[in-house]
Amino acid sequence: MGVVDGFKGAGLFAKIAIILLAIATLFVWIAYTCTGWGEATSGGSKGRHLGLWRSCSDDTYTPGCVQLDGWAKDWFATVQAFVTFGFFGINVAFFLTILYIFVPSCQKNGEIGMATAIVCIATGVIYLIGVIIFGAKFKEDYQDPYDETTNPAWGKYRLSYCFGLSIVALLIEIVAGVLMLLDSKKGGTSPSG
Repeated sequence: MGVVDGFKGAGLFAKIAIILLAIATLFVWIAYTCTGWGEATSGGSKGRHLGLWRSCSDDTYTPGCVQLDGWAKDWFATVQAFVTFGFFGINVAFFLTILYIFVPSCQKNGEIGMATAIVCIATGVIYLIGVIIFGAKFKEDYQDPYDETTNPAWGKYRLSYCFGLSIVALLIEIVAGVLMLLDSKKGGTSPSG
């Protein structure tokens, strides 16, 4: 049995779930690795960009990035941990869905379908908690480390594209989890399969 036959034999909910999880996986990889979670700009400087693992400047006079591993902000470490669980959860769910649809010994296995649903929903909620914490604390704690003479908090704050991609990814993951739950309850097969 080939890949095409495996996809054709899968239930409708499983087909939709794997497409959604492929999109969520792409979005979460971009969000996890880029510095586009938040931006802060002030006056004539172009700004700083904050990601989960580094903060970068696009300013002409102070370009470059600073690693954020070990940043002494409890809320930020919490965000890193929760988002990491969500990141791995989406990847594991995508892998389990591939097994559920394409590997003959795992096809239509209700236990794999149920495990996928649980992973999707649980890690989607964990990811959501991390995103909420970041959104709530970003403006409050983000400061310009290079400008001690003026107000240390930059004037314009904005959550950026990686924050948005994370929200889309976790919502898609939760929807895929519900679809996998329905598919595993239904038996995992389509009427024509």
